[in-house]
Amino acid sequence: MILGHRGAGTTTLLKMLCDKFKLNSLSLKQEYLAKLKEEKDKRKRARLLARGFRPPLPVEEEGMEPPADPEIEDDPEDFDREGHERQVMKMIFDSSKGYVIDGCWRDLPEGAVGQSL
Repeated sequence: MILGHRGAGTTTLLKMLCDKFKLNSLSLKQEYLAKLKEEKDKRKRARLLARGFRPPLPVEEEGMEPPADPEIEDDPEDFDREGHERQVMKMIFDSSKGYVIDGCWRDLPEGAVGQSL
């Protein structure tokens, strides 16, 4: 895993190591956040299918989108967020490959991990 301050050359070093040793690079932050979003979308779709289809809530003004349905958008209170985040991290890595990991977490959206996007 390569870590460093902004402008320290971590991305350049990562690219050089990957080219030289024919390794895959893994941008941990982007992969992790994308996988969290993908998993949340799957859970939302499963809740929607389990509930059955209902017409969307009425909109107050023409041209606006209907308000988000909290029953579909929000995870249940008993959802194990920490366990889910550990499982997502395991999904990202393929144990049969070697990686050079860009471990930079700069500019992580505030609350992104705790909210599971």
